[in-house]
Parts: sequence; structure tokens; C-alpha cells
Amino acid sequence: MNWFTFICLAVVFLISPFQWGLFYESDIRVWEWLILVLFILNIVWYWIRERQVLTKNSVYFLVLLLPFMYVLAAPFALNQQGNWQMIVRFFTYAFFFLLLIWTGESPGIRKLYPYVFHLLGIAFLIFAVANILGIIHLDTSMVGCVEPRSCGPVRYPNTFGAIMSAYWFYTFTVFIHRKIPDWRSVLIMPLLAGYAGVAMLTFSRGTYIFFSVTFILAFLLLYKKWKKFIFVSLLALFLSLAVFDLLSLDKHIDYNGFSSLTTRFSSISPVTSTAVIRENFYKDALSMSRESPWFGFGGKSWTVYYPEYAHQGNGLDQVHNGYLSFLIEIGWVGLSAYILVLGLFIFRIAKSDEPRERRIGVILALAMLFGHGTVDYDLSYGTVWLLIFWLIAIGAGGRRASAASYS
Repeated sequence: MNWFTFICLAVVFLISPFQWGLFYESDIRVWEWLILVLFILNIVWYWIRERQVLTKNSVYFLVLLLPFMYVLAAPFALNQQGNWQMIVRFFTYAFFFLLLIWTGESPGIRKLYPYVFHLLGIAFLIFAVANILGIIHLDTSMVGCVEPRSCGPVRYPNTFGAIMSAYWFYTFTVFIHRKIPDWRSVLIMPLLAGYAGVAMLTFSRGTYIFFSVTFILAFLLLYKKWKKFIFVSLLALFLSLAVFDLLSLDKHIDYNGFSSLTTRFSSISPVTSTAVIRENFYKDALSMSRESPWFGFGGKSWTVYYPEYAHQGNGLDQVHNGYLSFLIEIGWVGLSAYILVLGLFIFRIAKSDEPRERRIGVILALAMLFGHGTVDYDLSYGTVWLLIFWLIAIGAGGRRASAASYS
């Protein structure tokens, strides 16, 4: 059962992101049914055969509090259908995570979790580069996904930039801790260059900002290896700029080459049009939350409260802040539950028996994803949540995996 479950979870993890990052309900529905059936089968299996797996990992049942917050908001929901969709979504994410934790009790499977994680990152890179080079063509896209911005399979450059940056930090931490150069090191450095180069090509100012913040955190956590940290950082920067410049050839002159990157950096300001629009969204979101502060207005209530931006697609029906979205939908009670539960899981990662580089890499990747979620609607993507829970499963620990394995 463990191997069957792992194969199913890996298939979901590797294939589903290429359906618009599971942003739309029509794309996630089939995976919801698959994970539900898989969850029921595993509950029955473990209850009969290995009940100790359930009791040993009982703390992770707290993840079920997340969808339960939407259940509590049901009596106040402005959009009953939308609230129900969010209940189902977060039960799906929670079941997915619990299945990862239970299945990871098999050491042979647990050591494969990082490999599957890296495999998806490589697939993201191949997809992004193929799209940039015109090998594949996206017929439709989210707002902002226009040439020459790299959007990846999620079809939204800002979210894709955050995902690529999360991969960069995890891979960077692995490389920093490698002692002897070998074939894996030869593979890792091109990955670092590719992740950063493609992240640059998203031209996402939010990504640039939170990459810088997470980079500072990385230095604080890896300060004992500061010499190698600086050397690898400079080498990765040089190679990343080379990748960026190569992939930006033959693109629009306004975005061409290194000058376009510096121009984008220099345009980071709280008075830009997108920053002002976000600020207005945030003010309206806070004003809305005061009308139902404790349990919110239920899932997808913003589209009802703010109808001039609803049902126009392209992300305009989003608050552009995952935490304010939670505040609107499930109130302070729900938002507090999310912070406490996810904070507890991150604390367990810090104290787990996994190799240090793996734990730090996971924490940095999560910091990038959760950080960028404060300025965009990344947390509306199912793919982002699957990445978050896969990362937590990698770092949370079980029976100790071999430190020699490729982290």
C-alpha cells in the first residue's frame, strides 16, 4: 500500500502543476477525488495493519483544522458555492499532506521525496525554457503573462518567480553543504543558474524583494559556511546572469538583456501603479474584515464584496495577499489557526532528525513561498500548497534517512 500510495502522490505532484497550477476548480476536481479515495483506503489500511503509524503521527492531524476553519465560516458565507469549494480544496491539501507523512514512515520511500521534488523543479525549468524559446506556445494566460515575462505552467509570472526562487534556495543550501565535488555538484550548479535565471525573467518585483529578504535569512542560517556561501553566491549570480541574457535574446528591446533587469529593479517603489492598486485592495480588505472579524465571510467572498473586480478572470478577483484573503474568508480565528498550525510544523522541521542542510533548505524555500504570499495571490494556487506540504514532509522527519542521499 505504501508504494502504491507514493506512486499516486508523485503522479499528482508531478502532473497537476501543468494544469494552470491548479488555480481553477475544473482543473483540481479530478485530483480531489483521487486523493479522497486514496486517503480512505489508507485510513482503513493503517487502522487494520499498522495503527501505530496513525498514533505516532497524530500531531499532524492538526492540519485538518485548516479546512475546518472554512466549515466554521459556512453560516456567514457570502458565497456558499465558493466556500464549499474552499472546504474541499483544503481537505484535499490536508489529506495529501497526511498521506505523505504516513507513507514517509517507510525509509525507502522517504529518501525519494527530495528526488521527486527536484524532478518537478527540473520539469518547471524545461517547460519555462521551451516556452521562452518558442518551442511551445501558451494560447491563454493570466494577467501579466506576456512576452518576454516567464510564466511557467502556472501562467502567472509573479507566482512562478516565487516558486523558482524557492527551488533556488533549497538547491543552494544542498550545494553549500556538499563536501566533495562529484557528478551531483556538476548537476546542481546548472540548476541554480537555471532557477535564478528564469526567476529573473519573470520580471516580478515582488520576487526580487522577497528573494533578497530570504537571501539575508539564508546567510544568517548558514553563517558558519560564510566563505563558501559568498563564493557559491557570486558564482551562481554570474551564471544566472549568463542564463538570463541568453534566454532574453530576440525579445522585446525594452526588456532585452541586463539593462532590462536593472530597469526593473530600479522601478521597485511603493508609488508604482501595481503597488498603489495593491494598497487599495489591502485597505478595502481590512475594511471588509471588520464587518465579520472572527469567522470571516467564507471562501471566495471577495468576488461578492468587490463585484467590480469579480468574474473578470486573470486574477483581478483576488486580494493579492494570501493572509488578507484568509482574514476576509475565515476571520482572525481562522488566520490564527493557519499561523499556529503551519508554525508548529516548521518548528518540528527545525527540531527533526533530518540532515541539517535538508532542514535549512526546506525552511528557506518555505520562507520564500510564504513571504511572497504577502504581496500576491500565490496561496490561491493548489500547486503552491502541494509544494508547501511536500517541503514540510521532506523536512519533518520520520525514520532517519541516510545523510548520504541527495538532499
